[in-house]
Amino acid sequence: MWDETLLSLMESEGFGAAVSEVRFDHGALVTDPGDPCKPCEVRVLVSEHQLFSLRARLPQWFECLGVTAEDWGFEEELHDPEEVDPEVQWRAQWRPFRCSDFAIFAEFHDQSSFPVRTSDQPITLLAGSAFGTGGHVSTRLALRVLRQWCQDAPPSRLLDVGTGSGILAVAAALSGVAEVAGMDPDPASAWQAQETAARNGVAHACSFWRGGYETARGTWPAVMANLVADLLQEGAGELVQLLEPQGRLFAGGILDTAWQDTARVFRDAGLILEHECGRGRWQAGVWRRP
Repeated sequence: MWDETLLSLMESEGFGAAVSEVRFDHGALVTDPGDPCKPCEVRVLVSEHQLFSLRARLPQWFECLGVTAEDWGFEEELHDPEEVDPEVQWRAQWRPFRCSDFAIFAEFHDQSSFPVRTSDQPITLLAGSAFGTGGHVSTRLALRVLRQWCQDAPPSRLLDVGTGSGILAVAAALSGVAEVAGMDPDPASAWQAQETAARNGVAHACSFWRGGYETARGTWPAVMANLVADLLQEGAGELVQLLEPQGRLFAGGILDTAWQDTARVFRDAGLILEHECGRGRWQAGVWRRP
């Protein structure tokens, strides 16, 4: 997961903030076998006066990361700033993919032009500003765990803390969870998630609102919290209170350097770690309330 470190270095040195989404070849839905998705690609839009500095710093950064010159490349595309349309570029980079039998599309994709298996469960995401296209490693880990939960006997109810675009909540409803709720402090989230639920035919099973831990009521047999380590540690007590006895919690978005501290905080809060999973630098776990 060198890309996460690279983005942090770029931001710290004034090149701006960005998000990298790793595309795994085995999950990509491509129409042209000769043009597969690259395993990892970082795109950054910088001004011309920053380009010289970026050229100079990249070899130094990769050397520090232990990545040899043969393992990375740098391509430049020069654009007239007045002709660059960020939305067009963003849409071109958002490719459909498959994860644990979910086939994830954006609303502007023509699903008929992509190979879909009979066992796939398509999910159409509404494009918007709320976090979560499904491409991030932590979201993929969450989708895999959710699929496992729902394969045999889906939980009757599920709460999605920090729902963002609503991808996990909608995936849960499509997998047989009868009642799904999600909240997020992002003002754009609730509307976008509800529209995504409607586009996938599960609006009747989903409810979304703006808010944090304190806005949730009752207890739940299943809770998903794909956040970041700091928020998980700060909210461990609230998350425990949201779980029914024997209820399960998925907590993700945890960098490897924060895993031990997060696991300790959850243990001290009374939760039992049942399963740990991860990819690259990102870790996640399933905890149970006794």
